[in-house]
Amino acid sequence: MTDAVRRALVVGLLVTAGALATLFASSGIRARVVDAYLIVLGAVLMLMLVRTARALLPERPASAFDAAWAATRRRAPKHGELAIERDVELGRANSFHFYTRIRPILRDVASYRLRHRYGVDLDGEPARARELVPSAAWEVVRPDLPPPEDRLGPGPSLDTMRTVVSELETL
Repeated sequence: MTDAVRRALVVGLLVTAGALATLFASSGIRARVVDAYLIVLGAVLMLMLVRTARALLPERPASAFDAAWAATRRRAPKHGELAIERDVELGRANSFHFYTRIRPILRDVASYRLRHRYGVDLDGEPARARELVPSAAWEVVRPDLPPPEDRLGPGPSLDTMRTVVSELETL
């Protein structure tokens, strides 16, 4: 006995019990109760037939619509991922945004790597740090870097940011 048939039997028995109770408890509306009972019982049987037929059909391949629908239900990016992506895009468009939002993150990475791998403090020993940090990364993380003169000017390109990040990864 399939799950659809089992459910139809349970619902059918409940509907029958309800109809019988209504028939015995009331008078004068028997024709309406019987009509409603037959309609509900027919609906339960139709639902059982549809579910049984659907279970017997072979698995169909996913359509383009199904694939697109599934793509919209993918996991949302973690909270920090969106913020970093937004900051990188804004940092490319605005040099002051790069200086105030991206540069501190890159400085933290450089400072951590210098401290744990070489025992060098980025702010305390800038000459020694300059020897260890590659040139493109040093131009971004150096302690004496002043804010940009043109605060509304464009920030570094995406290739420049990639170069800085790859240099910090090798540090």
